[in-house]
Amino acid sequence: MSTTTATSGRARRPKKPITLVGVDVYVITEDGIPKFDEYGPFKIEFISNRGTKVWPGYVSPDLMLVNWYRCRFNATRPVTDKDVDAFVGELGKKHQWSAVQKLWNYGDEAGFSKAY
Repeated sequence: MSTTTATSGRARRPKKPITLVGVDVYVITEDGIPKFDEYGPFKIEFISNRGTKVWPGYVSPDLMLVNWYRCRFNATRPVTDKDVDAFVGELGKKHQWSAVQKLWNYGDEAGFSKAY
C-alpha cells in the first residue's frame, strides 16, 4: 500500500533492503570463450556473447562470436564492495576486462536480468 505526501504528490513505497549478490564482468579476449577458476566468494554462472549464452551448454558453429564476453559471477556468501574490488584485482591478473556491473537484490527481487 502506498501513501502520497502533500508536498511532493509522489507515492512512497516501503524501503526494501538492498543486497549485493554478484557481478557481471565484461572480458575481452581473442582466445575464445574464457575459462574461470573460482575467485573467493564468486562463482561463474554463465557467459554470453552478443546476448547469446555461450557457456555452459552448446554453442552453434554458425554463431559469430566477438572478442567481448559478459561473464556472470554469483556470490556464494554475503559480499561487500571490498570483496568485489579483490575479485576484480585477482581476475585482472589473468583476464583483460572492460567493465564490471554489480548485481543487486531489492528485498527478495533481483535488480538485474536472470540467466536465459
